[in-house]
Amino acid sequence: MKTLFISFLIFCAGSVASPAAATEILLVADPWCPYNCEQPDAHPGFMVEIARHIFEKCGHTVKYINVPWARAIYGTREGQYDGIIGTGRDETPDFVFPDIEQGLARHTFYVKKGNPWRYDGLDSLEDITLGVIKNYSYGNLFNQYIQPNQHNPKRVQVVSGENGLALNIRKLMENKIDALIEDRAVFQHHLRQTNTTDPFEEAGVADRERVYIAFSPNMKKAETYADLLTRGMKTLRESGKLSEILKKYGLQDWKR
Repeated sequence: MKTLFISFLIFCAGSVASPAAATEILLVADPWCPYNCEQPDAHPGFMVEIARHIFEKCGHTVKYINVPWARAIYGTREGQYDGIIGTGRDETPDFVFPDIEQGLARHTFYVKKGNPWRYDGLDSLEDITLGVIKNYSYGNLFNQYIQPNQHNPKRVQVVSGENGLALNIRKLMENKIDALIEDRAVFQHHLRQTNTTDPFEEAGVADRERVYIAFSPNMKKAETYADLLTRGMKTLRESGKLSEILKKYGLQDWKR
C-alpha cells in the first residue's frame, strides 16, 4: 500500500511540474445524489469527494456545479466544462475515461406496492407505461427501448429538468405511469431526504452500469486527468479511504 501511495505522489509530481501548472478543474452534472448532490451541500456526493481527494493531492482544485444533464453533456463535449460526473461509456463514447470507474449504477424499476408487474426482459415493458428522465441512458435501456418508443406516450413518458425523479414519483403516485426507472441508491436517497413513506416496490433491474468522471475530448489535459483518477482510485481503495467516503452516504465499496 505504501508503495502504491508513493507511486501516486510521483505521478502527481509529474502532472504538475510547477505551482503555476496547478489548475482548477470544472466538473458538472445535474443533481444525482448520492453520486453528486446539490450545491451548496455539506455532503456534495461521493464522486465529488473522490475527485477532490485525488486532484487536491496533486495540487489542483475542483469546482463542481449543477447544470441540466443534456447541457452537461453538450458543454463538456464542446470544452465549456472540463469533465462530467456520472456518465457511462456508452452514453458519451467520445469522452476521455479513466480505466477504473468511480461508481456502479443499478438501474432499477419501481412500481407502487401491490402492482404485480416485474421486469422480465424488453418484451415485458410493452405491458406498462414507463417514466424516464430526458437524456438518461439507463445503461443499455435507452438505445434498446426508450429511444424507439419515446414518441409513444403509452409506452414511455419523458420528463426533463433537475427534478425529474420527483416528477416521476408524483406521476407514479397519481397512476399516470405504471413504473419508473432510477438508480437504486439515488431512489433510496431521495426517499430519505424527502421523508417519503415508502409505498414502492422494486420490480427488477434493467442494467448494472459502471459510471465515471469523464473528461472533455476538447481538453488538452484530459488524458492526464483520467490517468490521475485511475491511479488515485487504486490508492483510495487500498488505503480504505474510498470505503470511508462511501460510508458517509450509507454505501459500501461495490468491488468488495
